[in-house]
Amino acid sequence: MRAAAIWICCCAYLNCLGWFLSAVHQLNATGYAIGLLVGVALLFIWKKNTPATVLPKRRFPRWRFRKVLPLIFLVVAGLEILGGLIYTPNNYDALTYRLPRLLNWLSAGHWFWIPAINERVNYSTPAWEWTGMPFLAILRSDRGMFLIDVVSFLLMPGLLFSVFRRLKVSRKVAWTWMWILPLAYGYATQAGSVGNDLTGAVLALAAVAFGLRARTSGKAQDIWLCGLAAALMTGTKLSNVPLLLPCLIAVAPALIHLRKQVLGSVAVTVVALVICCAPIVVLNQINTGAWTGDPKNTSQIQTKSPPAAFLGNSLLLAQQSFMPPVLPGVHKFYDKLNDKLPASWQQTLHEKFPRYYSNRPNELPQEEVAGLGLGITALLLLAVATAIACPGKNLPAILTISSTTLVGYAAWISVLFYMLKMGSEATARLMLPYYPLAIVPILLLPAQKWLQQFRAWKILAVGAVLCVIPAIILSPSRPMFPLAALTRFVQNHPQSSTIQRLATVYSTYANRNDSLAPLRTGLPAGVKKVGYLAGSNDTDYSLWRPFGEHQVVYIQDAVKNSTPLPNDVEWLVVKRVTWPEYSKLSLEDWAAQNHAKIVQSVSMVTIVAWGEQTWCLLHVETPGT
Repeated sequence: MRAAAIWICCCAYLNCLGWFLSAVHQLNATGYAIGLLVGVALLFIWKKNTPATVLPKRRFPRWRFRKVLPLIFLVVAGLEILGGLIYTPNNYDALTYRLPRLLNWLSAGHWFWIPAINERVNYSTPAWEWTGMPFLAILRSDRGMFLIDVVSFLLMPGLLFSVFRRLKVSRKVAWTWMWILPLAYGYATQAGSVGNDLTGAVLALAAVAFGLRARTSGKAQDIWLCGLAAALMTGTKLSNVPLLLPCLIAVAPALIHLRKQVLGSVAVTVVALVICCAPIVVLNQINTGAWTGDPKNTSQIQTKSPPAAFLGNSLLLAQQSFMPPVLPGVHKFYDKLNDKLPASWQQTLHEKFPRYYSNRPNELPQEEVAGLGLGITALLLLAVATAIACPGKNLPAILTISSTTLVGYAAWISVLFYMLKMGSEATARLMLPYYPLAIVPILLLPAQKWLQQFRAWKILAVGAVLCVIPAIILSPSRPMFPLAALTRFVQNHPQSSTIQRLATVYSTYANRNDSLAPLRTGLPAGVKKVGYLAGSNDTDYSLWRPFGEHQVVYIQDAVKNSTPLPNDVEWLVVKRVTWPEYSKLSLEDWAAQNHAKIVQSVSMVTIVAWGEQTWCLLHVETPGT
């Protein structure tokens, strides 16, 4: 809990620092250097003046990792740290809008509404990004940003145990599941990544853990930490907002203790408002007239009806939760599965849950869609099935309403709200923050404690968590084997379409962080600004390299409205297949009218499902005409 408290305070400080530097237009390396020095000084002062009872020191129990489950966790953590060190970040959402937004703000020196093609750069909550901003601002590198998720991953077992025990889960069951749950595909594959779902899950756990601790300690500091963690949780992702309910229920009996330190509580409340989703919600309302930032629902993330949302999310959750470590031919399998759905269901999904059909699971669990995975999902279902088969004390346990079970049931209500509202194809991944609290009623079942007695169940538990090892080793994001071996394998099997596809997947992921390098290297030395036109799901991240030297300018409005390009933009990168969406003229005709010339055309794969697409580098000889 000591480490979690420090981590929450560090994240809160970095978020406040980001918004403050932006407000004074000093979002740059100098501003961050000064801000971080002040933060370190405050940390030492706080630590020196904080009683040992608030942050008690605990010895690290080395013997813990001699047991099988903790040892597997340690191995997975080591693999993910190694992968993060070896490979550049290639998380799809991060490269598409979360990291480019940081570079846009840095180039301007402050937050602003970016006139980008992908509107998610504006309306998505930025708590994770503010935490990672110092890497780009000071180091001008994204290589260390995976450490944010590494820290979250390492904190997860301790927080799980704390929450489970405070909610009256038996010690043995709590100890077992504190190691099992972090090894779910979704958490483990994000541990060496720059995704923000794992961080949201840990913040939700921390909020409940400190809220429950405040009940017994009666300390305002625990309530403050609960509030800050909950605020950061919503600031990380808007889809986490329903989890405020279990957080509130966890801390509610202790709120009376806030009157002991009124001024401190007011100050923490102000900080919580700054670091939560409130600032971006207000900015969305100001700039678009809708708190979501997407008034026309162009992203189709908001479903048209709760029944359709529940149907689509239920199907997606089932499909993605039962994903095995390896599933060759997965596309054909899911196509057949969806074709067998009742016609009325298919029509409902097409009309009211359109993103359902954007779900394209791959042969291997990947961080963009991964959930609990087959093994851990099966363990939970086994516990439920055992409770149903042997009701005994299980039925009263699941139906009993108490101060402990209420947190778990509140999590179920949060899950239900999500299932009735959201329309994303990544249901299993977006629900990663929900699982730790939602499984509490299942862990409270006497059947769980009874199963712990059997050697067969222990073997199943070990087998379930071992499923994540091949998923990590073979992960296209950070493969733990020499890619040269794959190249030789491909050369020896030129006729196999499956092997050729795997080669394409691995090579695409390897180049994803700098996917437009062939075009960027065609730019002359000294070029500062590069015009960019592509689709909403493409990434301009590569064109910002080297960070701090290049700036991307979005030209879709100028092309669409036939207005002159900015005077200081004479080099353009255009995705040819997207061009007709913005201009009635062909790219060649537009270039001729605007004194531009296509210097380079390159066919490349940026998204495997799209195949090869042509990108063009253009030079405008007389900018601004």
